[in-house]
Formats: sequence, C-alpha cells, structure tokens
Amino acid sequence: MVKKKGKSKTFGLIALGVFAVALVLTIVGMSRTMGTIDQVAISHKPEAILASAGVSDDKDVFLSVMYFDQKSDKCVDLYNVGLSNALYARQFEWSYCGYYNKAIEEGLVDYQLGEDYLPVAKGGNLTPNRSMKDMTRWFDAVEGKSENYVGNLKMDYKTEGAEFSFYQKEFYPLDEVEFSKGDVVNQDGHNHLFTMNFAVPFTILKSGKESFEITADDDTFVFVGDRLAIDMGGIHEATSGKFYINEAGEVYASVQGEEFAYTGINIGGDEGSMVRIFHADRDSDGSTFGIKFSGMNLGITDAKLANRKDEGLQIAYDPTDPTYVAPLGESTVVRPDGTRGFVIMMTIEGVMVVALSVLLAFSIRSLLRNKLNK
Repeated sequence: MVKKKGKSKTFGLIALGVFAVALVLTIVGMSRTMGTIDQVAISHKPEAILASAGVSDDKDVFLSVMYFDQKSDKCVDLYNVGLSNALYARQFEWSYCGYYNKAIEEGLVDYQLGEDYLPVAKGGNLTPNRSMKDMTRWFDAVEGKSENYVGNLKMDYKTEGAEFSFYQKEFYPLDEVEFSKGDVVNQDGHNHLFTMNFAVPFTILKSGKESFEITADDDTFVFVGDRLAIDMGGIHEATSGKFYINEAGEVYASVQGEEFAYTGINIGGDEGSMVRIFHADRDSDGSTFGIKFSGMNLGITDAKLANRKDEGLQIAYDPTDPTYVAPLGESTVVRPDGTRGFVIMMTIEGVMVVALSVLLAFSIRSLLRNKLNK
C-alpha cells in the first residue's frame, strides 16, 4: 500500500510538471498564432501593408516616368493638299494650326498591348486622328521628331485609405530640355508637346476598395496588365477616368462620370499585376495631369532605379526597361495569406488545450487521492 501511494504521488507530480511545460508552450504558440492572424488581418488593409513597408505620411515616394519630347508637325494648307492628307500629316500641335475638334475618341489603340509593352495604333474616325496607324514616335525616340528623358513624379501619400496621388493643373515636365526649345509653339516658355509612360506594380487584395483615377487632357490610355481599362484618346479638355477592382478581381471602369462597366479584365488569386499609363499632350492649349491610387497594395522598394538621386522610397518599376520590375522582396511588404493554415494551427492548439485540461484534471485527481490515502 505504501508503494502504491508513492507511485501515485510521483505520477501526479510528473503530470503536473508536464502540464506546466505544455501550458507554457501552448501559450507561446497561441500568441505567435494570434500575432500571425493579426498580421494577416492587416495584410488586407493596404494602409497597414504599406506602413509595414516603411511608407508613412512623412516619407517621399517617387514614381519613375519615361518622357518623350515631341517636335510639332508643320501646319498644312488644307486647300492645297486636301483635308485627309492634312489630317494624316499632323499628329502633334493642333491649337496653333487650327482645324481640329476637341473630343474624346475611343478606339485609337488596340485592347491589348503589343509585344513591346506599348499601345498598338488602330487609327480613328474623327479629326485629328483620321488614318493614324503609326504611333512609333509617341513612346520611342525617333530622330528629328522625339527624344526621351527619364524623370520622377513625387507622390503625396495619405495613410488613411492608402492613397497615393499627384496632380498639377499646369503640368509641363519638360520645360528645361533642349530638344524642342526653339519650337514655335513653345514661345511662352512652356514645352507644350510631350508624351509619357510609366507603370505601377501591385498585388491584388480583392478588398473591393482598390481603385485608380486619372485626370488629363489629350490622349490617355490606362492598361491593367496588358489590357485596356481606361480609353480617353484624342485631343480633348481635361477629363477624368476611373477604375475599381471588385472582390472577385474584376475591373470596372468609367470615363467622364459615366456608369461603371466591366472591362473584361479579371485578376485572379493573390496575383501581381501592373497599371500601365500612357499619356500624350498634343496641342498647346494647356496641360493638366493627375493620378490617384486608393486602397491598393503597391510595389514599394528602396532600390535606386533609373539613376534617381532623391532620398525616399520608390515605386518598384524601371521605365528604361518595361519588362523589368524591381523585386518586391527588397521591401518589407506583408503578403496576404489564406486562412487555411491558421485554422489548422488553431485546431491543433485547441486540441492541445483540451488535452492539457484533461491531464491537469487527472494530475489533480491523483494528488488528491494520494493526500486522502495518507
């Protein structure tokens, strides 16, 4: 009988010790799991994602842009060469030469980008884009017609809503370049004729709150991936276009406040994609440009791209090579994860808690029985 009491007491103490160790491990494991769950919870809030990447209201974020300075085409006498020839001969400068109609004209470019990641010209039906089948000079350097320059847009950032924005009502980024300085349309000190293109990588969140807005006068084409989402071609007044991504990853767009319509673009899974922007200012009647990203998990990096000398963070894109995107691993962006792994972890730890509770009850019972048998 004495041996039995001793064994019972020893077993109770061992069980209690095992329980104490297991309890500590369970608490540590659960705290880590809860921390990971918190991380996943914030990963679907873009302001939290970007904050984890070091982006805050007091940080400068730069967006690299490729600009192309454009020389004006000659004014052609309509009476001597005919209307169609005059319209075909001229792409850049219409206010100074006259003979144009300001209006948005859709369908100037294909729905899908070309193999060089640039828009493919289709031509148009209205002035001043009739029979325009070649846009080579728009986004490539062509001797005597266009010259390229790398620049940066300094983005304003608001933590609430993860909003990146840029807006200038008088937007003349190439006033200091020499290529077209003697052009007659630039006599007021502003460089009026230019094109630009850039891209912004992002990871789809499917929060239903991801959106993009652009305001510009003259041709503006916005692609998501390699497909056209916002089509504002032609020479026109400053106009706004928007798109948003719903919880299914579908992209809906609107121009001039019209009802949003499905673009045919769907971003699946937790995929990465690109917003590619192409813009041309083709006449000397003012220049306005603005963009705004809201609620999107943008690719932010510390990498020094395009020989940028500014301090701060940068959108992870190199405009000198449209096929290259800086590795997002260079930032500390938290990636959205599924819930399956957390359900499994919580289930395992729940089972551990139940098992430990049974072990604790058994060890207490053993100790009490040992005490009563004394």
